[in-house]
Amino acid sequence: MTHRIRVGILFGGASEERQISLASGLMIAEHLPKDLYEPKLLDTLALMAQHPGLSPELREKAIALQESRPRKALPATDDLPAGIRDQVERAESLAVSATQALSSRGDRGIDVAFLALHGKYGEDGTIQGFLELTGLPYTGSGVLASALAMDKVMSKRVLRGEGIKMPRGAHMSRADLSRDLSIVLARAHELLPAVVKPSKQGSSLGMSMVDSPEAMESAVRIALDHDDQALVEERIFGTEITVGVIGVVGSEELQALPVVEIVPKREFFDYLAKYDPDQCDEICPARISEAARLTAQSLAVRAHRSLGCSGYSRTDLILGPNGPVVLEVNTLPGMTMNSLLPKAAAAAGIPFGDLLHRIVSLALEPRG
Repeated sequence: MTHRIRVGILFGGASEERQISLASGLMIAEHLPKDLYEPKLLDTLALMAQHPGLSPELREKAIALQESRPRKALPATDDLPAGIRDQVERAESLAVSATQALSSRGDRGIDVAFLALHGKYGEDGTIQGFLELTGLPYTGSGVLASALAMDKVMSKRVLRGEGIKMPRGAHMSRADLSRDLSIVLARAHELLPAVVKPSKQGSSLGMSMVDSPEAMESAVRIALDHDDQALVEERIFGTEITVGVIGVVGSEELQALPVVEIVPKREFFDYLAKYDPDQCDEICPARISEAARLTAQSLAVRAHRSLGCSGYSRTDLILGPNGPVVLEVNTLPGMTMNSLLPKAAAAAGIPFGDLLHRIVSLALEPRG
């Protein structure tokens, strides 16, 4: 090898999960094996300066990134624990524009993109499509699998079509609310007690637990503030678990990581509980039966395979009275200091640096 592999860590962006993405990207940069890789922290917000959906603050930062001039760091919000706020602020100070690195070759370019983006414009197939046009290798799933997994309504159709057990559900759009509201809500009331969430959103943003018909309309409107479709699902009570999977469908045996048990100290595993270790206990291996463990791992592998995921994924499940039920699949799970996939990998004897090395190695293999 004549030089270390140049890894462009694509992070930041413009989604509601920008801060978690910044923290993930910084963790990846700090833990990639330094003898093999040369990391560059690249903010994809620079690609979006003309996007009509940007807030004035994000647009100003995007233009400053493009022009490589000093820019005001966007402050970390108070709903994150101090450790992650520190990571976010350091990442903001180190990030440079992704524009030049993605359009250059040679010393100014990169050899592979490590996607540390979460949510809209990063986890939904959009950046994957851009990278397909450039021909640059990238980590994680391709366009179709990313788009399917991000859209909970569509992924539910695919996974249920593959015989994978999921909660009963109904979906509605903003347009539905302007029609006959009573008919729309009647379908949702049949699912009570229910979980209401945006179809295309992560980190439990916009999610509500609904126990009464009177609370349903408000919960649906909250979800629709975050996306154009809301998903209402029956709430299954039980043990929350999650299973990471590593591997590319068709090229090697898929590896299911140890099951992680999630015990939130709040009403549910919401945004704060996900990123504040004081708000949730994450136990690995999970305190479940061997039969439940095997079933959960099998379901995670089947979900990964059914959606056509690549590199790695994390499937969230509920272990209810009748066994594990799949909730959703994450194609770019978090890589912060409190993220679930690195914890599961560590329990399997895979240190964080080795996990990152394996993910990059899979990205450099030809896609089928």
